[in-house]
Amino acid sequence: MYEAVILAGGMGTRLKSVSGDTPKPMVSVAGQPFLYRLMQKLEADGCEHIVLSVGYRADFIISRLKQDQPVKIRVSFAVEQEPLGTGGAIKKAAGSIKSEQFIVLNGDSYSDVSFSDLINQAKNSAILISGVNIEDASRYGTLELTTDSTVIRLVEKGISGPGIINSGVYVVSRKDILSFPEDKFSFEIDFLGSFNGKFSAAVDYGYFIDIGIPEDYHRACEYFA
Repeated sequence: MYEAVILAGGMGTRLKSVSGDTPKPMVSVAGQPFLYRLMQKLEADGCEHIVLSVGYRADFIISRLKQDQPVKIRVSFAVEQEPLGTGGAIKKAAGSIKSEQFIVLNGDSYSDVSFSDLINQAKNSAILISGVNIEDASRYGTLELTTDSTVIRLVEKGISGPGIINSGVYVVSRKDILSFPEDKFSFEIDFLGSFNGKFSAAVDYGYFIDIGIPEDYHRACEYFA
């Protein structure tokens, strides 16, 4: 059993032609909000507590979740009164976490990775990132790794051809994120950029989709249909 934080606070401006005013994680994908699919996957994979980090239209998301109750496990909310950056959002949500390590994932992307396997693999690392090997990595940041899967650096978007992309799924130490000196910061740039502990990757070859643009949103609808 483990706990997880889902980052669901963004406005999703690139998907506005599809989503309108609906928060991106709540956009319907093949009949139900995309966020519900992530929550149900976590529940099926053995998660016992989900903390939803929300900002844009937080009241709408909270109201819908309480009404629909898409999962039976415990769900908490960490509400950003102002944008805190990805790192700040994780730090705020971590205040509701009891476990030493927990899963972090984005509310607008889905992969076939086993979250419970990631938790087990993270026991010897301070941070573990889930990487997905895909044929065209140009839209995503990629991972540069050593032969023993230690992360050398996160590479910015724009490298074409096959590569191991950053799926946005991490196993994070509660103590490390809570002890970061800032409350508003980027997880990848500020936190990972200054991190000196063991940072490893678990590479998967399964399905990955990010619904951030209309083209991939429609692909996700086809996949889940």
